[in-house]
Amino acid sequence: MALATLIACVIRSILAQGGPPMITDDPGTPGNGKWEINLALAFEHRPGETSYDLPAIDLNYGVGEHIQLTLQTAPVLLKRSGQGAIGGIGGTEAALKWRFVDEEANSVDVSTFPRIIFNVTQSSARRGLSQDGTRFQVPVELAKKLGPWHADVEFGPLTSTVGRSEWLYGIVGGIDVAKTTMLMAELHGISRMNFTSDLLIVNFGLRHEFTETRILIVSLGHEVRSPDAPRALIGYFGMQLVY
Repeated sequence: MALATLIACVIRSILAQGGPPMITDDPGTPGNGKWEINLALAFEHRPGETSYDLPAIDLNYGVGEHIQLTLQTAPVLLKRSGQGAIGGIGGTEAALKWRFVDEEANSVDVSTFPRIIFNVTQSSARRGLSQDGTRFQVPVELAKKLGPWHADVEFGPLTSTVGRSEWLYGIVGGIDVAKTTMLMAELHGISRMNFTSDLLIVNFGLRHEFTETRILIVSLGHEVRSPDAPRALIGYFGMQLVY
């Protein structure tokens, strides 16, 4: 109930665009035959260890105006206190987004974004560079824009070949502070099916358009609740290329 109240307050206070640099996705697609490529340095720091995506690679291709094909992966470097750095390929994600409701006709954008997250090499999970097993997500995204204000919500199940089934959820709120600049705030979480033992992240981001095809995307966040490990500081610093 406390989490639901907090999310409701955020919706009322800041009616943003999801997707990189935020964790929560949005219903947007690149457009027919167009690419959206996100390249970034991302990190996750916990007491005693830090991992880096060098770089985080997010490739998106538009098929028609309502379909997006996505492939994400990253070389990962992990450094633990008192140990040498280890590297390898992190988890890889393949996904297909379908936006089946458009805001122009229905006052809101709605999509579904099923995805599979797997390990190219099993040694990545064994060495702590990625999560074990293969995971499946079938979330739904909703987005609404009112003048300079933006809101995006994502919710859906997450299942895995290892461990419990869970829910993922997120909300991004943002405002255009200039024609080329947007500031964003996010709550993103993963919980058990009964909404207990959840991971909750507060994240803040910025998008700044240098040109229509070169966009700076930056975020910094922190886990405010983590049931299984010390709370992490996360960051994302990258460029979005659109053509």
